[in-house]
This record gives sequence, C-alpha cells and structure tokens, in this order.
Amino acid sequence: MNGQTNWRPISSEEASFIRSILAKVDNRRSGPLIADLDGALVANETTWTLDIKVSNNGDGVDLPNGPFPAHAFVPNSAEYQGEVIIWISDGHLSGLEYAWVSDDPPTRWPRADEMEVVVRASSQGHRKDTRGTNG
Repeated sequence: MNGQTNWRPISSEEASFIRSILAKVDNRRSGPLIADLDGALVANETTWTLDIKVSNNGDGVDLPNGPFPAHAFVPNSAEYQGEVIIWISDGHLSGLEYAWVSDDPPTRWPRADEMEVVVRASSQGHRKDTRGTNG
C-alpha cells in the first residue's frame, strides 16, 4: 500500500458479506469484529483484496495477527474453487481476500449460501500487540 490509497466507506454488501462469515463463529470471537464494521473504510488493493481500516481503537478480539480462524470455502459442485479469508491485525479487521484456484478469476464475491464456513477449533487467543512498535 502506498500513501495515496483511496479509502471509501465499506458498502452494505461488503459488510453483510463479512457478517455472514463471522456469524458462523461464537460471539466471543466474532462480536468485536462485527463491531469493527461500523464506520469501517476499505480500499481495493486488487480486485479481490480489500484493505480494511476500522475506527474502533478498543481492545478488539484476542486472536493472533493473520487469518481469522474460520475458513469460508467456495465449492462449485463437488470441486473446490477457492476461499474467502478475513484478515486480523491487532485484534481488528484489516482485510478481506478472495483466493481462487480456478483458471478464471471470480466475477463476483460469493453469496452466503455459496460458502461452507469451517471454524478451526484449536484457535486460541494469543494476539501479539504491535501497536506503538515498528514490527
């Protein structure tokens, strides 16, 4: 990302899409992230990657930086087409990515009924707090 990122308010469709994934997870882990959607700004790094900037400066969710511990798989019939990844930084939403494995890129974000959300049971809260540091 460069300093001239064009941030815009998150659309209701984008927020609903993220909520549909987070709703499959217990509220202890998803509640703070759903709250992050209020007033969030997004910027397209690429067509299928959204950077998310939240206005919430609270503690956030106690999860490590990286992918949220729920996989939103996107099957097409019996074939795996890709997955949607929600990214977390310092306990807050930081990105959304549609990673596909087919020859052709997707033409739209999948609907909630087109995803199979699988929660990793072993995810533990061990967030590394990098606020106020350079690394």
